[in-house]
Amino acid sequence: MGKHYLIDYEYLVDEKSLHATMGHLLVFNPSQDDADVRLTFYFEEEPPKSIQVSVPAGVSKETNYANWPVQPGMRFALEVDSTIPVACQSTVGWNNSGNDYSPTAATRSPHGVRETAKSYMSITKLAKDWYLPDGIVIDGVDMCYIRESEWAVMLNPGEQTANVTMNMCMATRQRHVVQVPAKRLGVVYMDDVVKRNAHYGVHFHSNSPIAVQWLRAVNWYDKPELMAFWSVAPATELV
Repeated sequence: MGKHYLIDYEYLVDEKSLHATMGHLLVFNPSQDDADVRLTFYFEEEPPKSIQVSVPAGVSKETNYANWPVQPGMRFALEVDSTIPVACQSTVGWNNSGNDYSPTAATRSPHGVRETAKSYMSITKLAKDWYLPDGIVIDGVDMCYIRESEWAVMLNPGEQTANVTMNMCMATRQRHVVQVPAKRLGVVYMDDVVKRNAHYGVHFHSNSPIAVQWLRAVNWYDKPELMAFWSVAPATELV
């Protein structure tokens, strides 16, 4: 059957601030047969790892970081391979209570407990070209009370290194070249690449098929806590 790619996961647990993330995978099996599912985890610096999950017929099964071969401090991606067709979705929650969601959860923040979440559907095909219209890094306390940072995440599940050219289209065009090793996740922090406070689009072109995800995080200038964050897959064709 087809594969699903969910490539925006980051496991955060900061004991000092209690800032943390908890990521979930939902696999929906609407059929009358059970699904045997293999989850393959791809990392930036180490080889992939796989586990098996069973998804009963007529069930949307949840699994999360607590049951995965991951450790705090990791960015990683998931490949989902099922014996029958399924739908897959990711949900990731950020909180300032050390992943304690109970009514009595404690926090070290003077603003009280806080949580924000993002959710996205799986990528179901790899491509050599990806197009992202909405890029902007916002950074200027004198012009705006928020700060926005962005990341480009690229998964190369293939057997050869992927050479990826990122063409940033703005007032002046800019190019950034990335090599994503075989079976690895590549991450680019866009704040270090593009001119800030200017809208831009990105055309990703790879010499081999990859998956691409675009991430944005929004913070208050006067607070270390996250205000909001989201994640989208760019388009794979122009129409």
